[in-house]
Amino acid sequence: MKRRLIFSALALSASAMAAQSPRILIVNDDGCESEGTVSLQHKLAAKGYDVWIVAPSTNQSGIGSAITFKPNKIFDVKKLGDKHYCFPGTPADALDFGVLGVLKDTPPDLVISGVNDGPNTGVAQLNSGTVGAAVRAVRYGYPALAVSIGYILNDEEMKNGWPSTHKYWPDSVDYVVDMVDTLSKQWKPGTPILPKGSGLSINYPAQPKDKIAGVKYIPNEYNPIPQHYYKLLPDGKAQQIMSADVLKPSSADTDTGWLNKDYITYTIFDGDWNAFKFQPDYEQLLNTPNLQHPGKGNK
Repeated sequence: MKRRLIFSALALSASAMAAQSPRILIVNDDGCESEGTVSLQHKLAAKGYDVWIVAPSTNQSGIGSAITFKPNKIFDVKKLGDKHYCFPGTPADALDFGVLGVLKDTPPDLVISGVNDGPNTGVAQLNSGTVGAAVRAVRYGYPALAVSIGYILNDEEMKNGWPSTHKYWPDSVDYVVDMVDTLSKQWKPGTPILPKGSGLSINYPAQPKDKIAGVKYIPNEYNPIPQHYYKLLPDGKAQQIMSADVLKPSSADTDTGWLNKDYITYTIFDGDWNAFKFQPDYEQLLNTPNLQHPGKGNK
């Protein structure tokens, strides 16, 4: 009888925690069976969080914020387990299926995109499916984290498939779990778990914990080094070529540079796509009669 009461009390305690904990939707661009995503769900669920995965059926790295827009199309969704869905589309599609389908009536309090295999700093953030899904979530009104683990840029790592990234991937997942715990302790149901209208892109170094230098808040750099360029061929075709510069370690005062210096980088984003602070400049540039009144200005 005493044992039954103890088990009942534990069950009630777990139920109460779930009721007071944020509901979490995990997406990514690596695919619905990615180690960084599946392990994150397992570790968060083991702590009592109500956590769901809705991710692309296949690897969609580098596809940015693209979506599939085909009304009345039937999608072959695969369910891998309890609260674990594979959607045949892009990361943004998976986010949409999560918040507009699976969790339409019980929306998440937090979206986590990742943990991604490889960094999303510099130009990579522009075309990242991981960041793209998180930005889309913020634009919808859902607080979001985009989380990635970096690379060590040397010949040995590149030739061997980035072994340090895979070795310390579990540490990056644990870091996210710690962050969710920290946020959850300060959160009250019905209130935003992050500052309203914002999200956070996190890049974790591929290093052991004792070598991580700290945290650096840093904007994603403007005018980043492109990842590729094009060579025009004699037959009129074009060949895409990887830029050698993007594979060289940087120590610049940028998100890429600080990640290479073994800092965890935090880049805050808002998904706004508005820049009205420049309105006075545009008013000055474009204040001509033919633009203000097209029917009158050219007479």
